[in-house]
Amino acid sequence: MRHRRLRMLGPILGLALLGAAFIVPATAAAATCDEAHWPAATQGVPLNYKSGGRAGDYIWHSDTGWHLRTTHVTSSRVVFTGRIVSDKPLTVSGVRLEGSDSFTLSADKLTITYRFVNYGNVDGLNFRTACASTLKIKGSMAGEKLPLGRIWIGRAGIHPLSNPFTIGRTS
Repeated sequence: MRHRRLRMLGPILGLALLGAAFIVPATAAAATCDEAHWPAATQGVPLNYKSGGRAGDYIWHSDTGWHLRTTHVTSSRVVFTGRIVSDKPLTVSGVRLEGSDSFTLSADKLTITYRFVNYGNVDGLNFRTACASTLKIKGSMAGEKLPLGRIWIGRAGIHPLSNPFTIGRTS
């Protein structure tokens, strides 16, 4: 009787392991989708980014996802607001946010809105896409749309051609 139970466990364990083999690659593929195929110009922290740096939005992509930071030179109060829209669901977390800073992720998980009350340090977001093909980003400072020269993207700190602007996946 005991041998019969063990013989029955073999096929069950085999099916379970085979099922796990299909699940793991799919999960791994989903986890790596965000890291690949965004334009090279978006990769890396802008070289001019630092706490208390020039006022504006600093945006970059890395192997851990997307990053947005705001800062400005003085310790006076400046409010940064913005919106990030994706064609696939997003996940988001705040970075160095204080009591009056906020962000929301829409119910459909496609839109992040933020409002940071900044006093010269850093406020920001880290976010990931679920294999999105585009991100549309709009930034404002003190109630006015950010001038293009106040938005830095990627290591080279390139400026977009418009605000809002769209970043598309390269493949």
